[in-house]
Amino acid sequence: MSIGANAFLLSNSVLAKWLLEDYPFRIQLAPIFPFIPIAGHELRYATTPFLPPAFAIDACAPIPEDTKNPIDPNRVFRMAELATHYRICYSAQDIFSSNVNDQAAVQAALAIRELLYKFFTLMEAGDSVNPGEFDGLLKIVDPLKVVDLNCTAVTLEKLSETINRVRSNDGRAVVGFGPNVMKRAIEVAHWKRGLSPEYEEMEFPNPRGGIRRQKVLIFDGAPFYVIDLFQSRPCVIPPPGPPLPPAAELTSNGTDVVGNAWFAVLGEGHLHAITPAALGTRLFATRDTRLPDGSTDIYHMTMPVGLALGSACSLAVLKNGKIPQP
Repeated sequence: MSIGANAFLLSNSVLAKWLLEDYPFRIQLAPIFPFIPIAGHELRYATTPFLPPAFAIDACAPIPEDTKNPIDPNRVFRMAELATHYRICYSAQDIFSSNVNDQAAVQAALAIRELLYKFFTLMEAGDSVNPGEFDGLLKIVDPLKVVDLNCTAVTLEKLSETINRVRSNDGRAVVGFGPNVMKRAIEVAHWKRGLSPEYEEMEFPNPRGGIRRQKVLIFDGAPFYVIDLFQSRPCVIPPPGPPLPPAAELTSNGTDVVGNAWFAVLGEGHLHAITPAALGTRLFATRDTRLPDGSTDIYHMTMPVGLALGSACSLAVLKNGKIPQP
């Protein structure tokens, strides 16, 4: 008699290592975004406005004085505390961690991902007016570096205008980033003109091991990184009539969706994150306590972090671009 339904009694049920997200957010900028430790709770940047060229003088002529003064006040960037916690009871750690997964390590890996999700959410939309938040890109970008499409379609001309407003580091080593729908809008802007978008091969970890090369969208030399946590939103337009006061309500046309495409130079003196020097090169701090009855370990994981911008010319945004519908 052949074996059938009872064959499972002679087999092993293998659990894959780790606990995986079914619907992860893409934060493609994370591996290259600079987190710079600072020895203090805030970072101040002293900047000066447009510099005129130096002077050409005749022989033995006096040299005109042109002392540079920093803009008062300095620009100040502060950190916020991002946090989460998880609990592991003794029996779970003692008995089941010897099986496949270290229960605490699994939860720690997911907690780190949660904290990164919160950082990249606040990176665009954070507002220090809200308790516990730092100022995001929309708060720190210079108004002169904003190209507002006002719910119109993304075009190659407007993309070029935006990226050319990034002028620090002589306008080189620029990266672009935004939600995936803005990546698609850039591609559509090319297709509408009968042009093919530009792509460049870059190296990424191969899920089967090692490294593989994959094409990445490039605009004017800037690779575009997808951040799913930068949200698209309904197009908001002012109703017809005289100009409204700042606090007046705006209405949505209910159909169009818009998003932002950012371009920046990354690094110290440009756009970067700030973390406490006490953490060294680490981004996360873990503290564990115990329930009074001694049955459960409680792990608190925190990420003290902020966003800083050196030169105002290090960041520009193509704002409120209409997203093409499928």
